[in-house]
Amino acid sequence: MERLILDIKNKSKVPFLKELLKHLEFVKVVEPRNFTAKEKKILTDMDDAVEQVNLHKKGKIKLKSIQQVLDEL
Repeated sequence: MERLILDIKNKSKVPFLKELLKHLEFVKVVEPRNFTAKEKKILTDMDDAVEQVNLHKKGKIKLKSIQQVLDEL
C-alpha cells in the first residue's frame, strides 16, 4: 500500500476531489484527525526549529551552542 498526501491549492475543489476519490475502488480516503491546541503548538514549534536549522545550514543565522542553551536553564 502506498500513501499520498495532497495539498489542494483551491479549497473550493476539495469536495469534488474527495467525491472523485471515493468512487475509485482502489483508493481509501482517510480524513485527517483534529489536533488539540497542545499538539498544534508542538507541531508549530517543530516547524520553527526545522526552519532555523535550514537557515543555519544556509549560513543565514547562527544557532546557540548546547552549552549556551544549558547555561540559560
